[in-house]
Amino acid sequence: MATSKVVFTKLLIFSLVSCAWGRSWANHHDTTTSTTQTTPTTTTTTPKNFHNDPLIVETKSGLIKGYAKTVMGREVHIFTGIPFAKPPLGPLRFRKPVPIDSWHGVLEATSMPNSCYQERYEYFPGFEGEEMWNPNTNISEDCLYLNIWVPQHLRVRHHQDKSLTERPKVPILVWIYGGGYMSGTATLDLYKADIMASSCDVIVASMQYRVGAFGFLYLNKHFSSGSEEAPGNMGLWDQQLAIRWIKDNARAFGGDPELITLFGESAGGGSVSLHMLSPEMKGLFKRGILQSGTLNAPWSWMTGERAQEIGKILIDDCNCNSSLLVVDPSLVMDCMRGVDAKTISVQQWNSYTGILGFPSAPTVDGIFLPKDPDTMMKEGNFHNTEVLLGSNQDEEFEVTSGPRAHARRRLVDTTTPRSNIYYSHYRLAHVARSLVDTSPPTRAVATFPLTSPPRPTSDCVPLAVVT
Repeated sequence: MATSKVVFTKLLIFSLVSCAWGRSWANHHDTTTSTTQTTPTTTTTTPKNFHNDPLIVETKSGLIKGYAKTVMGREVHIFTGIPFAKPPLGPLRFRKPVPIDSWHGVLEATSMPNSCYQERYEYFPGFEGEEMWNPNTNISEDCLYLNIWVPQHLRVRHHQDKSLTERPKVPILVWIYGGGYMSGTATLDLYKADIMASSCDVIVASMQYRVGAFGFLYLNKHFSSGSEEAPGNMGLWDQQLAIRWIKDNARAFGGDPELITLFGESAGGGSVSLHMLSPEMKGLFKRGILQSGTLNAPWSWMTGERAQEIGKILIDDCNCNSSLLVVDPSLVMDCMRGVDAKTISVQQWNSYTGILGFPSAPTVDGIFLPKDPDTMMKEGNFHNTEVLLGSNQDEEFEVTSGPRAHARRRLVDTTTPRSNIYYSHYRLAHVARSLVDTSPPTRAVATFPLTSPPRPTSDCVPLAVVT
């Protein structure tokens, strides 16, 4: 990892490396919206003149058509709900993602995708600080889709008069959402990717990935070598496949496949840091930004042994008999694939051990994570990746303020001795602002080496490099 020490100054959840405009809280109180897709739709034929349509992009998977939106006076081309993997349903449940087959015709990439299956948080009904994190699109196991936002003036098609070497290299920022590996979605209203793309001259992408047991059930040691049954880390494999799709198709959107920056908050930050270790991620990205979450967090990974214990508890709670794992594990998996998603989603919480012990997390599986992260770090087994580390201002502030704040703080006090962690986050941000001067914005950081003095390009959130 890069030796540069970087501190964020003014941080918002998604806009940490973006622009500090607009914060729209979710106001949805059910799991469906009219703009949500269930399956992608395509036209039956390929239009002969599609090259003349600026909203149609020719990817390696097929043609996709997005829509245009004016954001802060600038046009952004938006492509949402692009499938990058086959729906992980039926026999594909609890398995690594399978790349999507190519399609014929033009895929309509104009609707926000489903959110991966999860439980809604309803501990404090009507509390905006909780509701804003709940999925605002359909909840479904059919959820492996990605989204892309492109500033119109940076599209390759508008620079056809230039050679490939002369065309502008547009950096790509890939967002990975948080949620303790148990929840989250790329479609939340507070993730303002269109504003980032418009104001910071970058391409922004995000993906959905499986969470909870659907994304991290680990029982692979009960199967023969090479088996793909419940290998664990399916959610990380989802992220990897999405990032690979983005890299493979970067040029079609006018992006530079060699200038991909991963960034994420909480479990998203933890995911980014694990990608920096995994040999399966080599060459897929250049930089990583970790926001209030790293592999050092006690909730960010677990041993294979612990993951298997949790898996057995879930199997028994779903009436699938974990004792059969030593006799015929395939029978157990057949049973688990027959259990409805709601039952799995609810029963998985029976192994919950407190705020620092989520029942699902990245697992030391010997493949995606060959060894535990601490050991890999000590041994120097990580990618030579430039990295930003930061803590989001007001992290958990919504949980510890407003109506019934006292009751919520008491709840936190009873679950973890680190209940005042939000204070330390605030102090870190305050100290950073007091120690460093404001310096270059997002696009500079995404485009140039962190040790070089970047040039200002817009009114993006200032970042500071500390030497």
